Amino acid sequence: MKSLMISSDFPPIPGGQSRFLFDLWSNLPSDEIIVLAPKIKNWKIIDSTLPFKVIRTNLPLQKGLFIKSIKTLLLLLYTIKLILFRKVDRIHCGQVFSAGFVGYVCHLFFGKPYFPYVHGADFLEFTTPFPSFKRRGLRGGKIILNLILKNASLIIANSSFTKNALIGFGISERKIIVINPPVYYKRFEKIGNVEELKENYGLKGKKVLLTVGRLVERKGHDYVIKALPDIIKEIPEIHYLIVGDGVYRSELERLSGKLNVRDFITFAGFIPDEELPEYYAMCDVFIMASREIKERGDVEGFGIVYLEANAMKKPVIAGRSGGITDAVEDGVNGILVNPTEERDIAQVIIKLMKDDKMRRGLGESGYKRVVEKFSPERQAEMLYESTSK
Repeated sequence: MKSLMISSDFPPIPGGQSRFLFDLWSNLPSDEIIVLAPKIKNWKIIDSTLPFKVIRTNLPLQKGLFIKSIKTLLLLLYTIKLILFRKVDRIHCGQVFSAGFVGYVCHLFFGKPYFPYVHGADFLEFTTPFPSFKRRGLRGGKIILNLILKNASLIIANSSFTKNALIGFGISERKIIVINPPVYYKRFEKIGNVEELKENYGLKGKKVLLTVGRLVERKGHDYVIKALPDIIKEIPEIHYLIVGDGVYRSELERLSGKLNVRDFITFAGFIPDEELPEYYAMCDVFIMASREIKERGDVEGFGIVYLEANAMKKPVIAGRSGGITDAVEDGVNGILVNPTEERDIAQVIIKLMKDDKMRRGLGESGYKRVVEKFSPERQAEMLYESTSK
């Protein structure tokens, strides 16, 4: 049986969804899948390492409803071509709306089973009851989303939180399977010169607190920055290393200046995936205090970065929100905090930074949990068994 995997978010595009699909699909039987993905810079380097066929196409990846509509139409045309000439039996839709709509149309006209992947924020964006939904001109989004989900053979949710949100939307629990984003932990076994990297950033002798992620409001960088004045009083050698870039950077820089903590923060900017292991290795504690912004339907569907930090045997601090509780078990591989309470965040950071035994214990437990529960092989096996029936 030949499966077509459609995604507008696939390496070398950076980000959690892209890595999720890459690691998952790379562990399915290579002779049974074809991937349809965007053609962007360095795509040939990625594809040369893969055991399966990847068909690259030019897609507009900018934001905006009109651009997304054009992208969806192009994906549909290429998918129809592949169904006709490559004898595709089933369709995996890496994103619920664009690729999911393609799956729905091909189901109507060709009777092909399809499996939309729901990551959390992408789904809630179209189901939020708040006025911002109407302002975006997405009134028909809920209707289309309902058609996509109700006609799917099986829906892939990235966390228990996302699964429960789907059930709340009216989807039968029997049609949903949870496949958590996997972590290829072996890529964290070979790292470069961490001490040299520390020296390059001026972090020798520092207690390093690390966040990896896009600089957007929900990721919680701002509340960590708000917590820094209290942390500095207890741990003057603390330094907050922020990896990633995004629209919220100027606001974070303004906030750090206002609180007089700018000298305790480094904005490293975007770092390629292949270089991230060294950054995780450089930190003492990883933190991402993500929160849900309900008026925008903006929430963390899972949080692969927590498990990546665990793969480097680092303890994590996470905001108690969204699908994060699938990634972080409180007291097992990390600690959950109130993401909108800087005093809570400060207390936990201080406690972890001062307690070497606790840090090591959470890091070791986190590593064991990643290996046993979140390996790509395990998650891919669950996916294959569920979608090949």
